[in-house]
Parts: sequence; structure tokens; C-alpha cells
Amino acid sequence: MRQRVVLTLLAMCLAGSAAFAAPPADDFKAMMEKALKAWATMDPANAAPFYAKDASLAFYDVMPLKYTGWTEYAAGVQKLVANFRSLAFTMGSDAQTHQSGKTAWTTATVHVDWVSKDGAKEAFDARWTLVWEKRGKDWLIVHEHFSRPEPSPEETAGQPLYKRVGGYDAIAAVVDDFIGRLIADRQISRFFAGSSTDSKQRIRQLVVDQLCAATGGPCIYTGRSMKASHEGLGITESDWQATVKHLVATLDKFKVPQKEKDEMLAIASSLKGDIVEM
Repeated sequence: MRQRVVLTLLAMCLAGSAAFAAPPADDFKAMMEKALKAWATMDPANAAPFYAKDASLAFYDVMPLKYTGWTEYAAGVQKLVANFRSLAFTMGSDAQTHQSGKTAWTTATVHVDWVSKDGAKEAFDARWTLVWEKRGKDWLIVHEHFSRPEPSPEETAGQPLYKRVGGYDAIAAVVDDFIGRLIADRQISRFFAGSSTDSKQRIRQLVVDQLCAATGGPCIYTGRSMKASHEGLGITESDWQATVKHLVATLDKFKVPQKEKDEMLAIASSLKGDIVEM
């Protein structure tokens, strides 16, 4: 009788501990698949349940873009996909899971396909690595790194600048950061005074399209000429130099290689004669 009681208690303990054990590897894989489907909706709110909300957590997106805390991450992704028409992820068969207690990390190759609103397409393979923590009954992502490998010099040789800098998403991210710097600069921000939110968004899109086209990408610039759009603004040499300084800071932030950086600055310099008036 006593032996039966001991065995019963042991079974109850084992059953109780199983309720708090980590899910098997296949369950983590299923959670990863669900998270990718949530991100494919292009609404961070759908992915939010998979993430811890600590303000100090670090998340890295492609290129890589670093975000601190879920709020900043969600806002950054929302901005990044604002010009996307569709986004799709396909997780590879090489998913791996390693778990120890209430911590686990998972990694897998992910194929990404997206189409912008103007019809530009991009496809690439990335590496997705996640760190999970068990918070109560839920496993939540506390760190994420989503990146694609840098192409070798042999692979990029002969390719247009558009491809070498990372394609449309990289150019859009550069433009967003660059324009943000201009608007925050008291010397330059006066040129945006009186522009509505919609007008600023149109300016941003025109700059993206212009840079995409100028670097050999599949975009068409439909805006006015540089001379017509800047004439009468009274842009000075000092304004130009301040603007170039911000562009350099943006390119450095995204770690654009020196060769590609010089080419992008050369594109900007070619426009100076139609922009600077004084």
C-alpha cells in the first residue's frame, strides 16, 4: 500500500513538472511559423503576442537595423513596410532548437519575398535567430536577429549599385533615416515648413524612387526636375554641406561599404548645380 502511494505521488510530481517543461522542438518550430505568418500581415500588432515587452530588449532587422524595446521595433517595422504591397516568408527545413530550463534559442533560414506598391520586387534568404524566455505559461521572444549574408566581391562584381547596397528595402531605410535627420536639423528643417504629413510622405517616396532609379533599380522617378523643385528656396552652400554631412552619417549608420558610399555621394554631388542657388 505504501509503495503504491509513493508511486502515485511520484507520478503526480512528474505530471506536474511536465506542465512547466519546455515544448518539444517541433512546438518551437510551430511558434516560429506562426510568428512569420503574423509578420506577413505587415501589422506588428499581430506579431506582438510573441514578444516580451521589456523596454531594454534588443531586436535586429535586416541590414541590420537595431531597435530597443518592442514599441520602437513595432514602429520601425511599420515604417519599413509602409510602401509594401505584399510580404511573404518561407521557413527552411534547417530549423534548430536548443533549450535549457526557461531559456531557449531557435534559428532557421527564411526566404523573404516582397513586392512594393510601385511593383518593385525583392527576394533573398536570411538567417533568423531568436532567444526565448518562459514568462509564466508563455514562451516569449526576448531577442531577435534577422539578417542576410553580405555578398562576396565576386558576386557583386558588375551588379548595379542598387543591388550592391541591398535593393529597395535598403534604399528606403537610408532615405527614411536621411530625411529624419534633415527634419531634425534646425538649419535645414525650414525647407519642410508648411508641408503637411501627406506632402512629407510624398517627398519621401519621390526621393526613394529617384535614388532607386539613379542606382540602377527598377523604379521610375515621376517628380519634377531638381532645378524646378528647388528653385526659389534659396539653398546655400552651407545648407548643402550640412545636408551632405547628414547623408554621410546615414550611410555610415548602415555600414555602407566605402566604394558604394562614394558612388552614392557622387550621385548626390551631380545634383548640386541644380539645387544650390547662393
